[in-house]
Amino acid sequence: MLIQDKHAVEQRLLIQSAILMSFVAIGGTMMGVFSGSSAILLDGVVSFIAVIIKVMMIITSRLVSNETSKRFQFGYWQFEPLVLIAEGSFTLLIVSYAFLSGLTDLLGGGRAVHVGPAIIYATIFTIADTCYYFYVHQINKKLQSNLVKFDNISWSIDAMLEAGILVSFLVAFGLEHFGYAEWAVYVDPIVLIILSLQMMPSALKIIIPSVKQIMGVAPLKLHNRIQFIMDSFMEKYKFKDYVTSVQAYGNVKMIEIDILIPKNFPKQTIVELDEIRNEIDLAIGGDPAEKWVTITFTATKKWMAKDYLLDEEDED
Repeated sequence: MLIQDKHAVEQRLLIQSAILMSFVAIGGTMMGVFSGSSAILLDGVVSFIAVIIKVMMIITSRLVSNETSKRFQFGYWQFEPLVLIAEGSFTLLIVSYAFLSGLTDLLGGGRAVHVGPAIIYATIFTIADTCYYFYVHQINKKLQSNLVKFDNISWSIDAMLEAGILVSFLVAFGLEHFGYAEWAVYVDPIVLIILSLQMMPSALKIIIPSVKQIMGVAPLKLHNRIQFIMDSFMEKYKFKDYVTSVQAYGNVKMIEIDILIPKNFPKQTIVELDEIRNEIDLAIGGDPAEKWVTITFTATKKWMAKDYLLDEEDED
């Protein structure tokens, strides 16, 4: 898939997702207030947060497609993990509050809910959210967009919320129907607590990888792969040594390779060294628009990466 087409599909999916999630947010908030269900109201509030984050993702996707500017000369890739951190943090904050609210209601004697409308709402949105999640998941298997992948987590979360609400209110309906209405009031706060605990790991799955990217933690899998590739080139061209540095921002891979060559290295011209660069770049593979590769050659150790040991003098 061409990179222009990829960004176009990515932005179309994000815009579509934001519009559809707006309906979920409005529907959830209105039904939460009408039915008196804190669990449904939580769904609505989380969905509103999701809409805001989706708009930020759309803006980020458009910025990333521009690659560079005068002010952001290395591109806008770092905005992607920042947006994801915001999404995960807001979600974690909301579900933490919901957990405490559910605990308060549970200890305070429960909460009465209009079960009938809540069941209808939960049935419709459970089916809709699940279908849309799998629809986007299938498209992203080919697209391989990091933004779409994490955006789709919000649909997974919402589908789980709705399914949990549906099952629990069916239980509440059964309790009321069979004469145990005094127990039915505890269903909503219990569901709120369970859903809050269920959503916390999903929020952390978004936050932790994004924080690692912002902090500059090297992706181990990418590091090992570049090391493996360079070991083969060391053997082929008899380099003296090399140092690699890798980083990832979303789908974009930053790769820096410093190669130490002998002063009598047989390939001395720029053209010859560029041929080696092209070989290494081809071995690395991947979409050219989703990697930033810098390959340098030097015969002097001090021009290697900063972590290179300089306890020995340069040899001829």
